[in-house]
Amino acid sequence: MIRTIDPGRKKEFVNLIDNVTYSTVTDLEGKPLELKMSITAPMGPAEMALQRGQEAPEELKRKRPCIVWFNGDGWRGSEKNSNLANNVYLAENGYVFVCAYYRGSHQGKLPAQVTDAKTAVRFMRANAEKYGVDPDRIAVSGRSAGGHLASFVGMNDGKYISAEYPGVSSDVSAVIDFYGPAEFYTMTKEHVEMVEAGTLFENTGRWHTMADTHEGAALGGDMDTLLERSREFTPIMNIVPTKARFLILQGTEDPLVDYNHNIHYHDRLNEAGVQADLYLVKGAGHGTPEFIQPETKEIILGWLKENL
Repeated sequence: MIRTIDPGRKKEFVNLIDNVTYSTVTDLEGKPLELKMSITAPMGPAEMALQRGQEAPEELKRKRPCIVWFNGDGWRGSEKNSNLANNVYLAENGYVFVCAYYRGSHQGKLPAQVTDAKTAVRFMRANAEKYGVDPDRIAVSGRSAGGHLASFVGMNDGKYISAEYPGVSSDVSAVIDFYGPAEFYTMTKEHVEMVEAGTLFENTGRWHTMADTHEGAALGGDMDTLLERSREFTPIMNIVPTKARFLILQGTEDPLVDYNHNIHYHDRLNEAGVQADLYLVKGAGHGTPEFIQPETKEIILGWLKENL
């Protein structure tokens, strides 16, 4: 059987460039640590030529919006590409999608994770031409702890900046926050009170001391001052009148992040003059499949078209 088909060229190749080193830092023992990212992007002849180290004609070069993604897992560090497959649709719709590893709490304490997230943005801006990125249209996104980091990057406050890429801004235009713990202080306070009452393991089923908790591990240091120090890393307590626009997605049945926390966060952002939209996802828990359904993806794509 011989058939002729004419599918046309409506879609482009989507290529993955993996294990790109964007920063060299030190871990808690002072040892050097390379932080890596993957870059998934639609690539035509110009982008392919640039990746081969060749020059491409100016008329073929394109500048695409970029989204830098941070995984969650309680700031403990996780495989950078573990959520890549669920986000390839962004590259298929014209975005450069970046998955960046940041120091886990066993490698660095806050604000190290915020610094790493901002460095990832600055790397992409510094290398915008190489990867076909529009340096004026960079967004950040993440789930859970990664959403928390994305919120801090989105404040565009100029804090926690590394010495790498001097003069390159970490500012972003948009934030997509999937169920990030906006009230980090409140969550920390709840665990501190459980420790004081001797009910931490009874209530959590996995932790025995404050240092074991996600918040305790991320903050480190003196556990007696941990609660007060947590204020510095609580998004709702550190809102500034940023120009970045926020999209928050939060499950109504999330057992880890109270959906009311992100309602409060949304309201405080708008009160501060920050444009924020919140979608409450009915019946969704913490990272459950509702967040990757076609309907949810269409909302995200529509929001990005309007805001990035």
